Amino acid sequence: MKRNISDLLDRYPAEDVELGGNTPYSPTRIKEITMKNIQTETKTNKRRFQPARLLIAAAVVAAFCASALAAGRLLGGDLFGDVFSRGDDSLTPGQMETIDRLVQTFEGQDGAAPAAVTDNGASITPLAALADGNIYYLRLRVEAPEGTALPDLDWERDGACYQLFGPEAADRLTLEPAQGAYPADTFGYQLNFRPLPDSEPNDNVKEFVVQFTNLSDDGIALNDGVSKQLTIHGLWTQDSDKAYTPIFTGEFAFDIGLNFQSQLLDLAVDGLTWSTRAEDEFRGVAYDVTNTVKQMSLSPLSLSYRYTTTLPKDNNWIGAGLGPVEIVLKDGTAIPCIHGCDTDVGDSQTGTRELEGFVIFDQPLDLSQVDYLQYGENKIPVNAG
Repeated sequence: MKRNISDLLDRYPAEDVELGGNTPYSPTRIKEITMKNIQTETKTNKRRFQPARLLIAAAVVAAFCASALAAGRLLGGDLFGDVFSRGDDSLTPGQMETIDRLVQTFEGQDGAAPAAVTDNGASITPLAALADGNIYYLRLRVEAPEGTALPDLDWERDGACYQLFGPEAADRLTLEPAQGAYPADTFGYQLNFRPLPDSEPNDNVKEFVVQFTNLSDDGIALNDGVSKQLTIHGLWTQDSDKAYTPIFTGEFAFDIGLNFQSQLLDLAVDGLTWSTRAEDEFRGVAYDVTNTVKQMSLSPLSLSYRYTTTLPKDNNWIGAGLGPVEIVLKDGTAIPCIHGCDTDVGDSQTGTRELEGFVIFDQPLDLSQVDYLQYGENKIPVNAG
């Protein structure tokens, strides 16, 4: 089933970006996606999503700031280390080793440099990916036709930004799983991307980091090894009057769904509870709520969980949420995991409402340095081996 996407850069206000087509969210999955300065069209009333603020204060998409990749520099830490670092807030050696272990590079024949797709004198090269089931980062190298400059653009200074899509439906960026790989209308995602500043801003090369956030149904994971074809139809600039100017067009397609490394720890949480009194003083609504955790897993990129709650499903005023979670490192650092409203996935055998959700980290987590998770009054040990 062909879908179109409404793409929006986090750094630009929604009212300054003209969107077309539909967002490829699972029709049973989304109500509203809330990320910093992002507003997108939706097709359902089911999910609201907020990223975590882990290790640095800004959301993860705001951390996409790096120098351009030098030719042949293909170690994971080099490809993504600077993406998650900002200023003096560099990654630790353990975090860099984690990235090196998880990064998947896209290689040509016989392990050669990544293979570019070329059309109309332009080329796009997928360099590497860093992914778990919930989040997928892709680094792309974009080369415009010879003689075309791709300078750094600043929205406030230049009143323009780069877009990996154009204004027409045929210009949409799409990510499509292999036909028949999943049940119909269960695969969905949120897309963000950011151009990376480079040391030669007036040449014809620009690199981008593209981020896919998983919004699928039925337990579909972004790193499940299923073929997923990314198709890009060119590069445009968009100005403050919402006018698109093509830099080049063509068809650039890559399979980005195969062979990803992962590190996932299932935590001993079954039966842990957290209770609170949820109140909406403005409307005079209050509930005594108890959440019971059924499953929780930790990866270097995100925290996933499933729980039941006594908060009524027909409650229209107070959103369900897991409750307070902190990741506590062995040096005593406590990192709050901030999450938004979670997704109903059905009722348990006892008729209790059941939900799931995940928290995306701003920087990769070195699991060997995690001591435990604090969930309310519950201490959940972490043993990364």
